Amino acid sequence: MEKRENELRSEKVRALLGERPPLAVRWGTVVIAIIFAVIIGVICTLPYPYSDGESILEHFMR
Repeated sequence: MEKRENELRSEKVRALLGERPPLAVRWGTVVIAIIFAVIIGVICTLPYPYSDGESILEHFMR
């Protein structure tokens, strides 16, 4: 069945489906990493709720 599906597609379609856009993949990974780092940075600077104003990072470092 899979062989038959590949035969139905033209050479151009198979080439297009077989390619990954490397620039888009690279930038997507960079954007996700930056968003993740910003979220971690914000979480570490938030005040710990059961303390006298220390941040979450300071609380976990003790």
